Formats: sequence, structure tokens, C-alpha cells
Amino acid sequence: MRSVDLDQHEGIGQRLRALVRLSGSTHSDRPEVVGQIMTRKVQVASADRFLIELAPLFSEKGHHHIPIINSEQRLVGIITQSDLVRALYRAVQPAG
Repeated sequence: MRSVDLDQHEGIGQRLRALVRLSGSTHSDRPEVVGQIMTRKVQVASADRFLIELAPLFSEKGHHHIPIINSEQRLVGIITQSDLVRALYRAVQPAG
């Protein structure tokens, strides 16, 4: 990443500085770190799970991304709605 003179871009530098400025107190109503806004209870799927089993998670549960874990419970990837649609579409296409 290269540095940029933020003052050359109309208002962006000032808004960015206001966004990342640290508060003087130990508590803030404004999120300052990822941990304040992240989802803690995450729906995951194992890498060997069948694709079709993920459809309800996306369509009924409203998920857009699902982390994929291996047998050691370690993150190995992420699947998106687009990934699932693409894979299912390709699966029903005639060979040739």
C-alpha cells in the first residue's frame, strides 16, 4: 500500500481522520475496533459437506457468506451465495 496525501482529496482526509481518531475514554458508543461489531456466533460448514445442504442456510437463514472449516475446526475458506449458485448451475449443465 502506498501513502496518499489525504488533504488533496476534498474532505476525504478529514472524514477519515475523524473515523479513526481514538476516543479519550475507555468506552465509546461508536465502534472503533472490529470486535465491537463482528458477529460472534458464526454459522460454519465443513469442507466435506454437500453443496445442496448449504442452500437453506443461504435462502432461509439469510446468510451471504459461510466460513468453511476442516476436520481440525480450522478455517480453510469461505463460500458465498454466488459460489453456490455457480456450482449448482454448472452441475445441471449438459456435458459437452
